Amino acid sequence: MNAITHRQRQAIETKLKITRIAINLFKQRGFSDVTVRDICTSASISIGTFYHHFESKEEIVNTSHRQMDRLWEERISNYEGVNTKEDIIFHFAEAGRLIQELGWDLAAASYRQLITSHNKYAVQNDRPISNVMRRIIGDAIASGSLPADTDQEEMIEVLIRCSRGVLFDWCLRNGEYDLPSKIRSDMTLVLNNFF
Repeated sequence: MNAITHRQRQAIETKLKITRIAINLFKQRGFSDVTVRDICTSASISIGTFYHHFESKEEIVNTSHRQMDRLWEERISNYEGVNTKEDIIFHFAEAGRLIQELGWDLAAASYRQLITSHNKYAVQNDRPISNVMRRIIGDAIASGSLPADTDQEEMIEVLIRCSRGVLFDWCLRNGEYDLPSKIRSDMTLVLNNFF
């Protein structure tokens, strides 16, 4: 993974700022009653800046997963592993920490969009979290920490479903609990079945 530059980080943060503001407006007024101008006014940006980052207001929700993946990759870039179980938990909990910082309303809007969109980026198996899990689990199989017959892809799917389930529940409850802590505790229960 290449480190992102300050300029790239600023662009991601601007895009996420626009996304958060737009999602709040969509929630308050309804998607169809919010214009690009409304979003720009609330975000204190020009219409040109908006169109530099997005082609339309519909694209806002569609692109949020890729932006979050880049920020997550940056967060974990200096992590030095402890052991397989803790490494897996750490990576999912960090994703939860990032999502919690961005807010439950953005996560909830993202889920709504995913269900109705043909763009299923969030469930693709080549996302950064899947690739990191392949490396961690592959190393654990190679070292004997996990049995040689462990189905790596199935394990990754189970872990992602668990994480997604906690995140969905957190959205249903309007972000009322600490997401990283809940991911950590639920992921520990799941991983106890593998180790």
